[in-house]
Amino acid sequence: MSQTKTELLQGNLYINGEWVSEEEQTYFESINPATQELVGTCAAATASQVDDAVRAASTAYSHWKNTSIPERAAFLTKAAELFEDRKEELAQVMTKEMGKPLTESIGEVGVVIATAQYMAGEGRRLFGEIVPAGFPDRDIKMVREPLGVVACITPWNFPVSLASYKMFAALIAGNTVVWKPASEVALSAKIFMEVLHAAGLPKGTINLLTGSGRIVGQKLATHSEVKIISFTGSTEVGQQLAEMSSRTLKRISLELGGKNAVIVLKDADLDKAAEGIVKSAFTTTGQRCTAASRVIVERSVKEELLKKVIALTKEMKIGNGLEQGVVIGPLVNEQQCRLVENYVQKAVEEGGNIALGGRALSEELGTCYYMPTIIDNVHSNHTIAQEEIFGPVLAFIEVNGYEEAMSVNNGTMYGLSTSIYTSSLHYASRAAKDAVSGLVYINNGTSNAEMGVAFGGMKMSGNGHREVSHHAFDVMTEWKSVYTNY
Repeated sequence: MSQTKTELLQGNLYINGEWVSEEEQTYFESINPATQELVGTCAAATASQVDDAVRAASTAYSHWKNTSIPERAAFLTKAAELFEDRKEELAQVMTKEMGKPLTESIGEVGVVIATAQYMAGEGRRLFGEIVPAGFPDRDIKMVREPLGVVACITPWNFPVSLASYKMFAALIAGNTVVWKPASEVALSAKIFMEVLHAAGLPKGTINLLTGSGRIVGQKLATHSEVKIISFTGSTEVGQQLAEMSSRTLKRISLELGGKNAVIVLKDADLDKAAEGIVKSAFTTTGQRCTAASRVIVERSVKEELLKKVIALTKEMKIGNGLEQGVVIGPLVNEQQCRLVENYVQKAVEEGGNIALGGRALSEELGTCYYMPTIIDNVHSNHTIAQEEIFGPVLAFIEVNGYEEAMSVNNGTMYGLSTSIYTSSLHYASRAAKDAVSGLVYINNGTSNAEMGVAFGGMKMSGNGHREVSHHAFDVMTEWKSVYTNY
C-alpha cells in the first residue's frame, strides 16, 4: 500500500534550539529500500548553515561547561524516559529508511535508552587525580575539562545508537554538539533530535545538520571552532577526515571498517559455532562493522560446519523489515546491492565456490534484496577475504591448525573483532593475546558488545580511541593540571 501525501515526513535542520530552513532551501528524498516508496524529504544544509550551527554550539558551550554535572545528567535521564515513549515510532522510521527488521530497530532504540542512563551515571564518575607534590605546602590535582564543540558524524547502519554513544558522552563531559547523520537516515535523526529538544537541553547545546558529506562533513572537519571530530564509517572517509582535521589540530576519534573472522577449531562445539556465525554474518543484512565475513576453520571439521551454517541460513526469512518474522531485510540501497554483486562475482573469478545464495532477489522481492551468500574454497589472499563488503556474504577459509588460523585472521589491514570457538583453555587464552583486534570473543560471535565495555578497533579499524564505556572521556575531555601553593 503506497503512502499518502499526508503520511510523508519532512526533516528540517535543528540549530540553536529551533527547527530552521531557508527560503531557497533544497531538499533530498528518503527512500524505503524495501518498497522504493518515498518516506519523506530532508533539508540539505548549506555552508552558511553549518557556520550557524557551529556558532550556536560555540556560544552555548560557555554556559553548558559550567552547568553542574548532575544537572547535565538530569537531561539525559529525562531523554531516556522520552525515548521510551517514542520507541515504536522511531523504530518504524528507521526500518523504513534503511531496511533492518523492526525487531532490530526496536532493540537499537533500547540501546539509546541504556546509553543515556549509563552516561548520566558516568557523570558522577568523571574523576580527576590527586598527585603527591615534590615540595612542601603544595597541592597538585589533575581534572578533566571539556574541549568545546564536538562534530559527531554517524553512518546509516545504526542510525541512533551510534549517535547516542558519541553525543551523550560529549554532553555529559560538558561539550556541545553538532551532529551530521548519514543522509539515508535523516528522518530518524529528526525524531532523535525532537526527543532531545523535548528533554529541555539549552539552546545551541545540540544541533542537527542533514545533507551532503561533501558540504557538511568537510566544513565541520576544517572549521576552526570545532574541537573534536567523532566519526564512524568507512576507513577511506576516516582517512580523509583525519587529513582535513589535522590542519587545525582537532582531536579526532575514528571507528572504521572491519574484516572480522570467526575461527573454528576442530574441538569446538560446531552447533554453537554455526549459530554464532550465522547471527554475526547476516544480522542487519551484514551491514555492520563487526559483522563476521570470514570463517577460518580447521580442515577436518569444515564440511560439517559448512552444512550446519547453510542449514541455519536457509531458515532465515528475507523480506520487508516491517513484516513479522523477517530477520534479513534489504540492503540500504541499490548501489550497495550492486557492490555486493560485484564482490561475489570477483570471488567466483578468483576460484571461490558458491555454496549458498550468490544472487540478487530483484525479481522476487525488489532491487535492494540480496540472498545471504556463503562462498567456499576461499583463500586468504582473495579479494573477498581482504576487503570489507558490508553485505550478507560469508567466506569459508580452510586452515591446518591454530597457528595458521591466527595468521590468516591477522592478515588483513583491519583489526576490529575476532571470534574463536574452541573447548581448549590453551587456545582460547592464546587467541585473546594473539588476535590483533580491539574486540575478542571466545565461544561467541563477532557482534555481541555490551554497555560499559570499551569498543573500537586496531590497525585500519580505528585510531586508538574507544566508545561506549567511560574510556570515551579520553576523547571528550582533556587534562588540566592545577598547582596550589599554600
